[in-house]
Amino acid sequence: MLNLLFDADGTLYDFKATENISLGKVFEHYGIDYSSENIDLYHEKNSHLWDLYEKGLISQDMISWKRFEDFFSALGLGYDAKEAGELYTDYLASNGIMIDGAIELLEKLYGRHNLYIITNGIAKTQHGRIDGTGTGKYFKRLFISTEMGTQKPEKAFFDIVMGEENLDRKRTIVIGDSEKSDIKGALNAGLKSIFISFKGDESPLADYSVSSYDELLEYIDKLDLEY
Repeated sequence: MLNLLFDADGTLYDFKATENISLGKVFEHYGIDYSSENIDLYHEKNSHLWDLYEKGLISQDMISWKRFEDFFSALGLGYDAKEAGELYTDYLASNGIMIDGAIELLEKLYGRHNLYIITNGIAKTQHGRIDGTGTGKYFKRLFISTEMGTQKPEKAFFDIVMGEENLDRKRTIVIGDSEKSDIKGALNAGLKSIFISFKGDESPLADYSVSSYDELLEYIDKLDLEY
């Protein structure tokens, strides 16, 4: 039996689909055109802040409203950024969507291995989406950065997970779609990692890269036999 530490967004949960729905509702609320230009502008502001967060330079709470403040400012709008942030978080929490095949993957792994969620996502959003999809039953525990006081890829994040669950490092694998948070985090913590990219990208930092859940299952079975 292995300990599988799954990232949430982009690995099991379809954050892009959820984001499209939720962001569209925020734009509609404020009467903002849901155009490709405005969507790209929002993503530019949002991505910059998440980069700062993963470097430990800002808090996650700041991201939730600052991205809208920067977005509104760039458009010359004076809307309340904190109100927009709360609306967006509520929409995200109520619109959980799984990646195709994710439920089947969890069904196949459940009971055979110990499954955990490790995420930098906003706690309210993650709890809402996991509860809404009924997938909490598959995981022994959810580790969410804002509830821990540290975030991926910091070694401290993984030390908390390993210590509180008393996990054997040799039998623990980090599985995620982000090289800069999941794979680098595993490297920092001395853990094995599997990089998953449905576009077929590979990570030179990961122990293994896969492009489908079938490949992921195959590699997990291989590692289980080895250990």
